[in-house]
Amino acid sequence: MRRTFALAIASVILLAAVPLAVPASAVVPMTTVSMSVTGCEGCTITPSQYRKGMKEAWSGTAAKVTNGVAMLTVPTSRTAGMYFAIEAAWKVEINAQPLITMQYKGKPVGGTITREQAIASKRGSACWAGTAASTTALTVIVRRVMMPAFPNGNRRTSVPLAWVTPTPRAPGGFSSAYRGVLATQDVWVCP
Repeated sequence: MRRTFALAIASVILLAAVPLAVPASAVVPMTTVSMSVTGCEGCTITPSQYRKGMKEAWSGTAAKVTNGVAMLTVPTSRTAGMYFAIEAAWKVEINAQPLITMQYKGKPVGGTITREQAIASKRGSACWAGTAASTTALTVIVRRVMMPAFPNGNRRTSVPLAWVTPTPRAPGGFSSAYRGVLATQDVWVCP
């Protein structure tokens, strides 16, 4: 009886030590997005996705820019139509959340955008075409532009003007930009 009991206990201990197999369908492929960020040390970047037809918006874990890098890990399936909010490390007095621009209208994929070209751009897209890769890198340039403050429009406030270079392909249409800045008060709808 003791021997049977000891064998039963040993079997339970052995089974507890063996990891359970996880079906391949249960594993969610992830993508690590390494953002090399110039001009915004201490800023916070948050990945989000809201595509036409979705019932609810998705938001990932925010990453702080440290030593010029923000590391984001997101589900690979969320990258298509993803956009990135950028929260400045300084006080910004506007009633909207600045976004990182993926592509300005009329600017070719693979091109390099200067600050002057970004500021002069009237339309842009914050939507990323995404990737199927497990790792990818984006280079983000951030410069400050002055805008009317909110709610006191008589004052000016410094707002992050952020864009990716070289320019990636942005799916869908282009939205109005103010001094090259895209910003939203809610979710950003991507195709």
